[in-house]
Amino acid sequence: MDRYAVDIVLLPPDEVMELSIKFNRTLLQHNPPKIQLNRESCIPHISLSMGVLKDVDREGFNEELKSIGQKHKPLKMKAAGIYTADIPSGEKVSGIAIENSDELYALHTDVMELSSRYLTNDATLEEVYTPPPVEEVTLDFINNYPEKSAFRNFNPHITLGVGELRDPEFDMEFTSSNMALYHLGNYCTCRKKLFDIYLPAK
Repeated sequence: MDRYAVDIVLLPPDEVMELSIKFNRTLLQHNPPKIQLNRESCIPHISLSMGVLKDVDREGFNEELKSIGQKHKPLKMKAAGIYTADIPSGEKVSGIAIENSDELYALHTDVMELSSRYLTNDATLEEVYTPPPVEEVTLDFINNYPEKSAFRNFNPHITLGVGELRDPEFDMEFTSSNMALYHLGNYCTCRKKLFDIYLPAK
């Protein structure tokens, strides 16, 4: 493959992974299985940037992403409850809202600056990971990420699945120290890990 649709993400710790998968299973009881979270091939995550990366640029991008990771320490974060949003396909998607912070926003802006030099936002269906088959709404998320989801529109969250989840009461603080590059799939799920970066303790 010459080009990959990619997602640069933070991976939550085990307890948040398990909670996200549990909420996803609840959604799947009454909604279509378009997002089926697991720990191997559809990973709960917090997106920092999206776009299309050329295969010839992967090595250089990975090295610069690693340099960014080395500048940042593990991030302390807080889950801010469940949200539900309407997406361009007309469906509702639920997720865990994550409180923004100066440290998280600084990492996001560093990753976006790197992305502006390497990534394009002109994804086609062929550049998205399959299976499962890719729906057009996936391209809307990727190709409009800089305008709709970055900088002042940055809205950190963990997508849980299609459908509306009743707001369960929970209050969770956690630390994320693992940033990663993924080949993304349908509904911008994290399907295949391409590169791993661990934020060093300082």
